[in-house]
Amino acid sequence: MKLKLYTDLSLLDKGKPVELLIPFIGNFEEKPGSVTYGRFDDYLKNGKEFLELTTLEECDACLLPIFYDVINDQAKFEKEIEPFVKYVEGSNKKVLVFVGHDTLDLNIKIKNAIIFNSAISKSKQPKNVHPWPHFFEDFLEKYNDGVLTIRPKASKPVIGFCGYAPPLNTTMGKEKVLGMIRLIGNYMGIMQKFPVKVAHSYRARAIIGLQRSKKVVQNFRLKSNFAFGPDGLNTGNIAEDNYNFRKKFVDNIIESDYTICIRGYGNNSIRFFETLCCGRIPIFLDTDSTVPFENVIDWKSLCVWVDEKDIDRIGDIVADFHNNISEEDFKALQKKLRGIWEEYLTPTGFFKRLGTYINEESLIEN
Repeated sequence: MKLKLYTDLSLLDKGKPVELLIPFIGNFEEKPGSVTYGRFDDYLKNGKEFLELTTLEECDACLLPIFYDVINDQAKFEKEIEPFVKYVEGSNKKVLVFVGHDTLDLNIKIKNAIIFNSAISKSKQPKNVHPWPHFFEDFLEKYNDGVLTIRPKASKPVIGFCGYAPPLNTTMGKEKVLGMIRLIGNYMGIMQKFPVKVAHSYRARAIIGLQRSKKVVQNFRLKSNFAFGPDGLNTGNIAEDNYNFRKKFVDNIIESDYTICIRGYGNNSIRFFETLCCGRIPIFLDTDSTVPFENVIDWKSLCVWVDEKDIDRIGDIVADFHNNISEEDFKALQKKLRGIWEEYLTPTGFFKRLGTYINEESLIEN
């Protein structure tokens, strides 16, 4: 049965269209040559098999067609969408609202809203706000000939990380100094009181903890530049084309047993989903975080789950997990994690399950 949605496409010039609409308005996200090229191909092809745009009277729920990303002027944004909001609120039907992945707490004044925001804190999570996955191209299809390579269990866990974690491996300058200050503040417990200022300090602290451990094997590729910053795509000292930049990132995950998945500027990790895509085991640092489908997926049993208070013991925690899993279960887990990504966390998998959120909200109210 198709999920029937009502929206107002005339609002598309007021902001960035939500990706949910791609089967109906075309793949506006795709740019040939982009590192994420191809991520919505399957959804574009098959989305209309389970979604339908219809009238307000016939719909199961309504959809705000643009992201609720308001950085500078929320009042202006609210005024622009006010006619749509008033119209759908009068129907008393649920309204799907998507927020970007790095936007913190927002006071969204829409009656009956079901909000998707991945940057929320678990301890402050309202019942109507849910995390949602980052979307990207299928790494195995694009960079590994479509093959899920199963790694045998070694005596020590191989831990991967390819990315930016200042002040580590950065030249002396503003970013290194800021990174050092944030890292010291993280150790002192100061940054935790100001989550908007955390940046990459958790990454650096976790990597240092693993570098000190003799129980793990490091497969770290620490970059000197923020990958998507003003210096463009960069893996350290040598600038690369988009394909090779991305492939080396993917290879780092595939060639490791586990990958460090820790928040950056927003309280969520793209790398968590990328690791699952590759059939590898995430080391997930819980910084009061939320992950999708917690009500149906027991993430703590499927990942190396590290509570924030235990970050400096990360090497021991990974080693204990690795030592206590059998060779057979280690291999089976890789297949299972890839399957979860395919079924729940791709654009097709996630949007196909939107109806569960609408039904869940109805159950909560009743």
